[in-house]
Amino acid sequence: MNIEQLSVGFYLQQTREQAAVQVQSMVLDEAQTQGDALSKLLEKTGVFTDPNVGNIVNILA
Repeated sequence: MNIEQLSVGFYLQQTREQAAVQVQSMVLDEAQTQGDALSKLLEKTGVFTDPNVGNIVNILA
């Protein structure tokens, strides 16, 4: 291989890595946004924290 081919290969690999990091950053930001939205939704709905809720089911009713 000559220097030109090595240089082009290195540049392409570097570009791929930078693109992968950018995509991962965008995914992480989106996950954070969705997590914040879910937290707000759960706060609004007033989720039950009683562990006994739903343990007894009346099948005769």
